[in-house]
Amino acid sequence: MSKEMKEKLKKQLEGIKAVDIMSKYAITIKEDEKIMKLAHLMMRFKISGVPVVKDNGEICGIVTSTDLLNIMKKITSDIQNYAEIEDFADMNATAFMTKDVVTITEETNLFEIMKIMCEKNVHTLPVMVIEDKEISGVIGKRDILNAFYGFPKV
Repeated sequence: MSKEMKEKLKKQLEGIKAVDIMSKYAITIKEDEKIMKLAHLMMRFKISGVPVVKDNGEICGIVTSTDLLNIMKKITSDIQNYAEIEDFADMNATAFMTKDVVTITEETNLFEIMKIMCEKNVHTLPVMVIEDKEISGVIGKRDILNAFYGFPKV
């Protein structure tokens, strides 16, 4: 790709803001939510990550499908008996969430979002409203692919 084409593409990507492509109805969970309910939410809504919030709405972590798969790997290699599976079902979000959450604002452009996702190796980004620090949406890898390749949201 020529330098001119790269610059043109970069400029186009910089013109698309997070608020334009995010899923506006962010599903969140509380810290004490059980893993089974979380897994069901992710499957039902076909999402790959869910922000974890405190009672006051402040984000304190995120759980992704990768986190769930890593837990499955750990328990299947360590399970000694059925009781351990039951203990697993009682785990809450704080036991397996990622605490250092990478977030963006509604004004973050698509070029920066793609750069953040690639550099930080994350696939789900909570979108924050700057003024009140609330989650206004979520951007997942599917949103990025739809925006980049020009597919309409489904």
